[in-house]
Amino acid sequence: MHIDSLGDRVKKARKHAGLTQTALAKKVKTSQGAISDLENDRNKDSSSLYDISKVTGVNTDWLLKGQGEMLDKPKKPSVEDLKAQIKHIENQSDGDSFDPTIPQDTKKVSAGHGMDGMLPVISWVAAGSFSDVMPVTIDDVIEWIPRPAHLSARAFGLVIQGRSMWPEFKPSEIIYVEPEINPWDLIDGDLIVIHCNDDKQATFKQLVLGDSMDDMYLKPLNEDWPDQKIVPMGECQLVGIVDSKYVRYRQPRVKQS
Repeated sequence: MHIDSLGDRVKKARKHAGLTQTALAKKVKTSQGAISDLENDRNKDSSSLYDISKVTGVNTDWLLKGQGEMLDKPKKPSVEDLKAQIKHIENQSDGDSFDPTIPQDTKKVSAGHGMDGMLPVISWVAAGSFSDVMPVTIDDVIEWIPRPAHLSARAFGLVIQGRSMWPEFKPSEIIYVEPEINPWDLIDGDLIVIHCNDDKQATFKQLVLGDSMDDMYLKPLNEDWPDQKIVPMGECQLVGIVDSKYVRYRQPRVKQS
């Protein structure tokens, strides 16, 4: 019977959290090489292991010693926990339901939040963390635009910046992004939003698919764009696929205060 090594467990934890080696290294403040050394059992004693367990959400004893299960079983809420949740709900004046994943004094964006038929347009910085545990909140919303009926409740919009995807996509146009897409369902030529390595925000590129799913690259549409470097998809996380665009021919006027 095969017993997982420490390296196997680190790799499982990273994949469970949906992180690349580079992304995990950034979160635990170490190098990609250090993560690689751990996963390949070249280093079995790292001060980063405890942080890795917290970032990836796995059981610390399992990661460090191979003891127990990878994930802790969810604990049954106590009577006091239930009372606290009920009190929280009763104290909410706007009728929103309790959700412990949302920071206090913020509201999670959803189709049902008084904006039926609309979806949020968010910043590229917020889009970079959209697929992480933290939800996008009302504070991240730039504006609301009509929602196409076929898009999921988690769909959102992004305002085009720059000319890397010119002429198909021009600055100030808004693209509809569908985050509920499996990477294995992508096909050659798809337009996608991704978050790469240590970038602070998401970016928009075209997918180039080779002979296998491991042979995936990203490139701009604009042939005159100065940076034509093709980036391996393996270095990026998929945020969503671009479904279509919302074109507005007249920008809204800013009200004078």
